[in-house]
Amino acid sequence: MEADDSVFTEWASDLCERIEESEKQLTRAGNRVSRPKIQRVPKYMAEKPEFDRYYKPQMFSLGVFNPKTTQGEQYKEAWAAMYLKDTNLNVKDLFREICDDNRMKRWLLKPMWQKLYDAPTIYADHIIVEACCVLHLLEKSESSVDPEQELKISIDKLVRVHQDLLILDNQFPFQSLRLLCQDEARLEKCLSNFLQVHGIQVETAPKLPRKKRENEEVKVAVDGDYDEDPVHLLDYLRRALLTRDQHTFYKAINHKKIKRRSLHLRKYRIGTIRELNAAGIRVRKNSHNNSVYPSFKDGMLQLPELIVDGSTAHIFFNLVAYEMCPDFHNNFEISSFLVFMSSLIDQSEDVKKLRMAGIIINELASDKEVADLFNKMDSILVPETLLFAHIRDQIHSHFESKQGRIRMLSWMGEAYNTFFRSPWTIIALLAATLGLVLTFIQTWFAIHPKAS
Repeated sequence: MEADDSVFTEWASDLCERIEESEKQLTRAGNRVSRPKIQRVPKYMAEKPEFDRYYKPQMFSLGVFNPKTTQGEQYKEAWAAMYLKDTNLNVKDLFREICDDNRMKRWLLKPMWQKLYDAPTIYADHIIVEACCVLHLLEKSESSVDPEQELKISIDKLVRVHQDLLILDNQFPFQSLRLLCQDEARLEKCLSNFLQVHGIQVETAPKLPRKKRENEEVKVAVDGDYDEDPVHLLDYLRRALLTRDQHTFYKAINHKKIKRRSLHLRKYRIGTIRELNAAGIRVRKNSHNNSVYPSFKDGMLQLPELIVDGSTAHIFFNLVAYEMCPDFHNNFEISSFLVFMSSLIDQSEDVKKLRMAGIIINELASDKEVADLFNKMDSILVPETLLFAHIRDQIHSHFESKQGRIRMLSWMGEAYNTFFRSPWTIIALLAATLGLVLTFIQTWFAIHPKAS
């Protein structure tokens, strides 16, 4: 028995040491600043058959994760050559610029690139081709009078190329665009074109921060702190969708005690647009178009304008995948917004009401397609953020405070529909009332006859 006790004591001591060490590692990981990385779509999302089309490039393979497409390679090299010709840049100088930049060195020496290329210089060659190609594509897609002619590509293929730029697995370092486009105004114009192609207002385009010195650390922006460059184009697009005054918003609600009830917003659904309208809640377009944050006040739910077209699914599903990456610290703003919208939209009638309110601009074939798209969002699991917990509590409080009045209004509405549908029903009601009054008077005098 004593031997058994000593073994147990040794085992317990070893377990405690391992637990303490794990706790220290977790603490160090939590204090570590999130570093920019070219991410892959999380496996549990990429393996879903219904999401597959949104995570695999059709025309254009960029970066290191996807196999190169023959057709795409042809366009990449041609557009890169056109960009170099337009800008009079020297390939040798660009190559030296890429290889000598300390931040690019950190990218080139990562294990995932070393597995695919024999030397960092080989991938530097690919970076130059891909960055020049993308810059030329973005420059000509909106600024050119006839982009199909200048890019030598049909419009249907051009649309698919732009969709491929949104795919998380297709991203490459934003720093390469910085290095290959020294003209700041030209680069910002390319980025504005990128947003415009996907239906995002150019006015919301985040300004690029000042150029960093080579020995400065690059970090992922969190909570709207955009003192750093985007990690890649998808990160830039995410910034454009998020409001620039989110610090003010979170400051306004942080002091309130908001209980987080679930890791799945859909479980505590607010209700569809039809259900909210039936409860007396109105819906209106938010006047601040640069925000994805809804708001609720005095029975009015304000939602941002949302253009739904052929690129919308690619944008949203890849932004969700990006926010789900384990080493990207964020508040799940886009994911939470989509789950919130999926709660409001269940059928085409909900889409129609939002479209009539000017909230949804539908460029798909039907309202049903939009409803089907948001119904796919039901499978997204995100923590319930302060923003949407706050709105949920506001709507529930509104329900509770107005419940008695809503029941009274509902009864009055039913009475009106029953008794006042036409002039004849009104006349019949008045006649019946008069008959009751006369009967009451006759009965009264029969019981209490007038003294002689």
